[in-house]
Amino acid sequence: MVDAFRGRDALSVVVPVLAAAAAAIREQVVNGVSVCVVVAIVLAPVWIGALREYRWARTLVALGLAAAAWGAGATLLQTERGIDLVLLRQETGTLLSLVGGVGLLLWARSRIGVGATVLSFAVGALLNVALSGGNPANLWKYSLAVPVALLLLGLAARTGERWLPVVVLGGLAIVSALSDSRSMTSFLLLAGAAMLWQAAGERGSRARPWTALVALAAVGLAAASLLQALILDGVLGQSAQQRSEAQIDASGSIITGARPELGAATALIAARPLGYGSGTLPSSRDVWSAKQGMQLLGYDPDNGYVDRFMFGGHYEVHSVLGDLWIRFGPLGAALVVLIVAVGIAGLASGLSVRHASGALVLLALLGAWDALFSPMLTSYRSLALLFAIAAVPLVTASASRPSRRSGAPSAESSTPS
Repeated sequence: MVDAFRGRDALSVVVPVLAAAAAAIREQVVNGVSVCVVVAIVLAPVWIGALREYRWARTLVALGLAAAAWGAGATLLQTERGIDLVLLRQETGTLLSLVGGVGLLLWARSRIGVGATVLSFAVGALLNVALSGGNPANLWKYSLAVPVALLLLGLAARTGERWLPVVVLGGLAIVSALSDSRSMTSFLLLAGAAMLWQAAGERGSRARPWTALVALAAVGLAAASLLQALILDGVLGQSAQQRSEAQIDASGSIITGARPELGAATALIAARPLGYGSGTLPSSRDVWSAKQGMQLLGYDPDNGYVDRFMFGGHYEVHSVLGDLWIRFGPLGAALVVLIVAVGIAGLASGLSVRHASGALVLLALLGAWDALFSPMLTSYRSLALLFAIAAVPLVTASASRPSRRSGAPSAESSTPS
């Protein structure tokens, strides 16, 4: 990050650094208004202009604002269910934190570069853990894993050593395995495999994004099968083994067994495809329908987790896609689909020329998972960073068109992330 200061006014660097850090802070100034939202409002005159520099950025912000309006309108027009204006403010504030975070991070990227933006975000995320105290149930798994990984990967990238991110990811995977974090272990190992493949090849080769994506998917399936076998053999501990066996027995799959909320989300969205509203309270019929969907996956939903966490005065289906669709309708769902699509496209493009950063690889994998299986509240910050570092600069995209006709690697696909 020191390089960003050379030959520049300190203020022109410090403000973007602080903006990127603020995008990672979830702490609220008042109910429903996070530090990120406050900073995004203050700096709106500068980051709004930066949106035109990146492909899909203006579309994302427009989608986010339209989705917020959709969710509020669906709430206020509600006649069959109760509404809660405090809940509406909280859920809208979370959505605006995502949108504002993207704006802040894109502007920071345009001023201090991708690497410094990632490092600043990581520091902000660690500050957020310090302010909130983290999740005492498993501090590494629920609070520290992602920010520490981003910090170390960002530092490793600045050394220029192509093998160092592989070592970092491998070490983090060991820590996650010992901390009873099965999913994070999987993503770190897969990211490590992708970076290993990248380090072993020659940079600047002809871009073949789809080939890279198919290869990554194949490696991912192989890694998932290997990890599941290790877990079931008890290599990663008896607790992980017992939980995995119970999940497979319940639904035939670790994924559906571990994430029965998928059944609830599917049932609720099928019953009301236009969404329920960001301030709408679940009715007893909604809860019954959701429980029926969970039962289809072999899960017994008559427990406090479902009644209190998932439907205790709000809708929570442990899925960013599901949460946004239920609260903000199809526009909310389109928002997360756009973020993941841009992230995966950026990952495929970077890997195809062997120039993807470890942070981008890990965030793209996490983003695809979080979209389906993680709550919006705990995932929106990393999704904002994913979009911000994967988005293609429009100038670069324009400059790449002639090189495609000549068969040379495009500037877009070789843009460092």
